[in-house]
Amino acid sequence: MSKMDWISVIGGMMLCSAMLVAQGAPPARSAGPSGPATVFVQGQGMVPITDRLAAATMQGTIVEISCFRSQGAATVATPDQISCGKAAVAKNTGVIGILTDGDGLFKLVGSSTANNYVKLVPFLGQRVDVAGSEVVISNNYDYHAFDAQRVTPSKK
Repeated sequence: MSKMDWISVIGGMMLCSAMLVAQGAPPARSAGPSGPATVFVQGQGMVPITDRLAAATMQGTIVEISCFRSQGAATVATPDQISCGKAAVAKNTGVIGILTDGDGLFKLVGSSTANNYVKLVPFLGQRVDVAGSEVVISNNYDYHAFDAQRVTPSKK
């Protein structure tokens, strides 16, 4: 790159930075009265919440996310995908989530995920109702997160 190209690149970066400062960073929203400002994330410990949505119940199938991504949605309840999920959790590499009926895949977080998902592993491959609330976790760019308070077999 020539000297003029570098000057153009640096000038553009400075202009973008100035525009972002002028706009101001969006205010961080606290978790509010509906819950704590942190949530337990398996493998990461307590993580800051920037927003907590209203309490809700999601319906879907409990999956181990890496096995779901490699084997697909059509096989979430098959013995192969369930054993894959149990093996991943046993190796401490598994991440459990819920594949919902309409909103997609959510990583499950909160107290129900403690002790390497001991409360959730029995539900792998099963349709469940998960009561809790969607949370926006600081620096989480990979999945939607749902703070699961209660998991029960689905009535439907």
